[in-house]
Amino acid sequence: MANENWNLETNSELTSEAGSPVALVNAPLTAEQRVAGRPAEYGDSVVPPKPTWYKTADGDDTGAGRVEPREIQLFWHSNIGEIQAHSQMPPLPPTPDEGGYNLGSRGLDHIYIAGHRITVTGEGDVTVPGGDTDVILSGYWDRTDPVHPQWVRIQPATAYTVTVAAYNHDNVYGPESDPLTVTTPALGYDRQHTTLPPGPVNDLAFGAPLPVITSSGGGPVILRWNKQLNVTKYEVYNNPSRETDVPMDPARPGLNVGDVKLGEVAQPAGNTQTVTTTTPNFTTPELRLALKVRAVRTDVNGTAVGAFSIVLRSQLPPATAAPGKAGAPTLTESPVVGGQVKLTLVPPSIGPVNGAPTYYAVYDGTRKVATVYAPLGTAPHVTLAYKPSQAYSFTVVAGNSLGAGTASTALTGTTPAS
Repeated sequence: MANENWNLETNSELTSEAGSPVALVNAPLTAEQRVAGRPAEYGDSVVPPKPTWYKTADGDDTGAGRVEPREIQLFWHSNIGEIQAHSQMPPLPPTPDEGGYNLGSRGLDHIYIAGHRITVTGEGDVTVPGGDTDVILSGYWDRTDPVHPQWVRIQPATAYTVTVAAYNHDNVYGPESDPLTVTTPALGYDRQHTTLPPGPVNDLAFGAPLPVITSSGGGPVILRWNKQLNVTKYEVYNNPSRETDVPMDPARPGLNVGDVKLGEVAQPAGNTQTVTTTTPNFTTPELRLALKVRAVRTDVNGTAVGAFSIVLRSQLPPATAAPGKAGAPTLTESPVVGGQVKLTLVPPSIGPVNGAPTYYAVYDGTRKVATVYAPLGTAPHVTLAYKPSQAYSFTVVAGNSLGAGTASTALTGTTPAS
């Protein structure tokens, strides 16, 4: 019916209203037309993306974990829906560290991925079905003869180059990862020294009171922690941000935005059980500190970085005036009575530059004639006995534990003749 209405009372057919269409302006496409109009790739399965190996903070590939004479453990990212460890993605809480391998995926990993193929040195491969992004490689299929492939075990003291590619449920493969070269150790090696991330430093503490920043310069922070086993060195970081929870730095995996590397500490030799380090000088009063340490191990199989310690937070004290040498006292003229020369001293001012004097040295020319001690902030009267008609040229120097300050203006004269 083309735009037909029915009168329910008379059951008679009504004509369409004036000016209204009596047929569809754009007729629907037929099924054949819809199929013909589909794009060429319509219905094709989604091709998995290129996997990537785990990387260090410096951007180096570190996809190999435990490496033994006949086994290689591999880790990679699927690059589909993965959430990094400790990432901030409201309303979801941060994912657990899981040993630094960022395995928390919230169910988003491995969409369109049915498995992975590990290619070994271009000679063979191993297929890993499912959505796992790690494998313990003990061997591979040598497909030189595709009809009768041979299983080849991983050999000691051998370099292997591996790549990984994901495939979907239609057995369509995505691009291969970048090659990763791993060398297995020889038989009889010490398995404690394979490239595994060392354990976190869990007892980081201040080794001394925090420095007081003064007008004369700054001071370092001393840190200490217990020595870790099988560690090559330690990295010390600070984050002066005012925030207590800063996000991960996408450009530097494993670090937070604002992390500043303060230095490295080599593993102490011998039976030393405590590691101590001194940071560079801090010169900003009331600077916030968010200090953390992680252990690093380097061996023939590469470099592995451990998890960070718990962040050690504090704040430097406000600035104070630096203790300095005393300023110049003031020497005033006093009457000379009966050969007795009386000197009156006005103590120097104490401020951000000059410290308080603890003694006064009196000179006649270049000869010291008296040393007088006085309470803080006060100055004594000095009486000297001179012969009649004796010339003098007195100066006074105020001093403290840092040394002598500037001399006063000279007071010159001659005692009376009688």
